[in-house]
Amino acid sequence: MLRTVWLAIVAFMITIPCAIATIVVAAVRSTSPRIDGIVHLWARVLVWAAGIDLKGENLERLDPAKRYILVANHYSYLDIPCVFASIRQPIRFMAKISLFKIPIFGWSISRAGFIPIDRKNRRTAVKSLDMAADRIRKGNTIVIFPEEGRSRHREMRPFQRGAFLLAMKSQQPIVPIAIDGTYDVFPPGRWAVKPGPVTVKIGTPIETAGLTLKAKDRLLTESRAQIEMMLFGKVSATDSAPAE
Repeated sequence: MLRTVWLAIVAFMITIPCAIATIVVAAVRSTSPRIDGIVHLWARVLVWAAGIDLKGENLERLDPAKRYILVANHYSYLDIPCVFASIRQPIRFMAKISLFKIPIFGWSISRAGFIPIDRKNRRTAVKSLDMAADRIRKGNTIVIFPEEGRSRHREMRPFQRGAFLLAMKSQQPIVPIAIDGTYDVFPPGRWAVKPGPVTVKIGTPIETAGLTLKAKDRLLTESRAQIEMMLFGKVSATDSAPAE
């Protein structure tokens, strides 16, 4: 429990100044590399405070000169800091709209070009995909959790199609990512942080150039299979069809 209290104190102390700094920098240019440096610092401090021994695997598969759509499993609130801390790309997340309503923090992620998504409103969800495509054109890599929420079990929840529609729209490569270890450190439903190892594993990029919307379900299935192999060493025999 002391680790949890420590993490909460550190999170408050680092988030406020980083958010303010982001607002200031983004007021000039929302794609400034300084924003990426601020976010990386924020993430590294949170990873340290949580007692996470963070490692990256196959990071060389990401070309620094290219931009991607990264799709990842989602176990924990600490998944986002682990991704930011391990992957040196100008990353922007698609995040639930409630985060954008938090004073200072919400203002900062909005100014920096993070994309709000209201999963209960299909019309605004389509608009969010257009915003994400625009961020890619401006030089950002987009991270999406296709489960659209944290999994309360080690098995992944069904994937939604949004990330794969975005891939079709932007014609950018999809890269599956497995975040392995955060379930043990800080899973849903538990408020005690348990220090431990976390590995962010990079899958094989999947090219989408020239593909049409008909390919979206195949991309979903292939991405999910890669993540399952990286997490569990096998592909689930259960139905991995996209959620309706």
